[in-house]
Amino acid sequence: MQEAGKLGELLEQAACSINMLGPGDVAEIDGLDRLMSEIRQSLDEIGRGPEELLQEAKHVSEGAHDLLQEILKQAADDTTGALERVSQTICSLQQLCNKIMDSDEDSEHSAEAAAPESENSAENRGQEGMVIPDDDVALVMDFIAESQEHLETAEAGLLELENKPDDQETLNRIFRAFHTIKGTAGFLNLNEISSLAHSAENLLDMARKGELVMAGQNTDAILESMDMLKNMIGILHECAETSRPVPAQARLPRLLARLESLAKEQELAEAMQSSAGAENDQKLDGVLEEAGRAAPEAAGSVKSSAVEDKIKVSTARLDELINMTGELVIAHSMVAEDVIRGTLSLESCSRNVAHQGKIVRDLQELSMSMRMVPISGVFQKMARLVRDLSRKAGKKVDFRMSGEETELDRTIVDKIADPLVHMVRNSVDHGLETADERRKAGKDATGRVELRAFHQAGSIVIEIEDDGRGLDKNRILQKALDKGLVAAGQTPTDDEIYKLIFHAGLSTASKITSVSGRGVGMDVVKRNIEALRGRIDIATTLGAGTTFSIRLPLTLAIIDGQIVSVDQQRYIIPTNAIEQSLRPVAGQVSSVMNRGEMVTVRGQLLPLVRLHELFETGSQRREPTDSLLVVVEENGRKCCIMVDELLGQQQVVIKSLGQALGGVRGVSGGAIMGDGRVSLILDVPSLMEMAQG
Repeated sequence: MQEAGKLGELLEQAACSINMLGPGDVAEIDGLDRLMSEIRQSLDEIGRGPEELLQEAKHVSEGAHDLLQEILKQAADDTTGALERVSQTICSLQQLCNKIMDSDEDSEHSAEAAAPESENSAENRGQEGMVIPDDDVALVMDFIAESQEHLETAEAGLLELENKPDDQETLNRIFRAFHTIKGTAGFLNLNEISSLAHSAENLLDMARKGELVMAGQNTDAILESMDMLKNMIGILHECAETSRPVPAQARLPRLLARLESLAKEQELAEAMQSSAGAENDQKLDGVLEEAGRAAPEAAGSVKSSAVEDKIKVSTARLDELINMTGELVIAHSMVAEDVIRGTLSLESCSRNVAHQGKIVRDLQELSMSMRMVPISGVFQKMARLVRDLSRKAGKKVDFRMSGEETELDRTIVDKIADPLVHMVRNSVDHGLETADERRKAGKDATGRVELRAFHQAGSIVIEIEDDGRGLDKNRILQKALDKGLVAAGQTPTDDEIYKLIFHAGLSTASKITSVSGRGVGMDVVKRNIEALRGRIDIATTLGAGTTFSIRLPLTLAIIDGQIVSVDQQRYIIPTNAIEQSLRPVAGQVSSVMNRGEMVTVRGQLLPLVRLHELFETGSQRREPTDSLLVVVEENGRKCCIMVDELLGQQQVVIKSLGQALGGVRGVSGGAIMGDGRVSLILDVPSLMEMAQG
């Protein structure tokens, strides 16, 4: 059934495409919409199959088209959510079309039911139509999680190998990853996965034996194999959860043939070398090198979040957790024993409570550390992204990473990946010049992009630096004036001008490419980072490059806070935002024309923020000299928050205020205190904006 085969390939392309898209990828979203039009046309051309399934498939494809049109017209309230729904729709469409093709194949094969099936065809069909038995679901889920880790390891190693093709240990590590996937998949009767891993393993084995160099088209083929394995594993995960049949991969035979062809091509090359002698060596290496420059067909991948329902914890941390839990039980029994015997004294109670408090604090820190994971997995994806984008853009890029071992909360690691994808793509596509432009500017033809992570002052900082053209503030300002983002006559600072690129739709690119245009998607970056209680700064020099600095908390669950009181209310100020506290004296506070009340602190004039006025509450102390001032700093700006008293510092667990109160300006959340009352956690950047307003 030729039409069904074409439909399967189109659906495979759509599934791969949607998993590589972000909210700002306008050109690629438009391309996916055109692909969905081809899919609808293919459904019309299928003349066979149950009419009910065909009509449902057409209805589902129309739904995907409508969602994509909403995104393109910027009518979707949540673009990321809309893309997720498109992804789910395409997956449903794949399942429906598989049912259509299965029903047609059943009728075609009914006359051939008695014909014997060759061993090769049985192996190639493998898992088509297979439903994961209930008894095997747990094993399959473990296989999925382990395979995802093996593929991440192999992908990182393969990218290293391009720069060090003679690194035997790295090559062995990649080989072992594919070998393990092949063996386990075979055990679980996942024949398509096993077959693909086996073919890739054969090519890697030839490289281990020195029979071929893992570079050029050989590396491209292995990377494409990884992408398809990720896709197959993602589909397997969904099928295992929903008890649906595992669909066959329409593109698998083509990839298997390509891997086999590369292996045979190398064998032929060796035969030619042995027969033609040394004088033909140079000519043959030139042919192979030229072939190695061929770019591979783009292949998609599934989001790693599909199998991120588990987390590995070191046994040392688990042992420590068990020991501390035991200590807590003992401490509790000591208090209970005193109560039962009636020997409880104030001194004994204070001692036991203090001991318990220490154990609880240590237990809290340990439990949080168990959620901490290295950011290396996200960085590795960026390395692969740069490799693919540099080829697509026709640019030479030297990509460097540092600080991959830096740990932070798993939730943040999962959510920071999408913003990093947008920023790295913009650095490669729009930030870096072409080789010719760089030569004319006196630069090396190879551009540099560096991604690094490090801890600083209780936060994690991620920096993306390029040595490209930099941001042109005059051009950005003119674009902002044209769009009405800046009023005529207004004189924003350089920092304010650079941050205008985070406004939706503002781009300084001369043309929109299929990859990016600075400003397209950058609004999503800013919104996602702020949702993580982080901030983003820009440092740029025209003609020399740009550095984006993202500052994030180590965890979203707990913060160190300074508890303050204003009248009967208690508030929490994040400790990492506090510079100092003081009681002002007469003459230190003054009124400045058009700037309100100011406080002179160490030679600086800082705005005074009266918390009781911002939140419209009462206050016992109206004069600054009778109150305390907390000096806070955020993104280079400072102000003084006026409070009645400082009540001490402690770690607090952040609680969301919910949808009803979640939009209150100046407040980022709440915390339940020891007496059961709720204290509001202040959002320092928002407070500064409110005070200036």
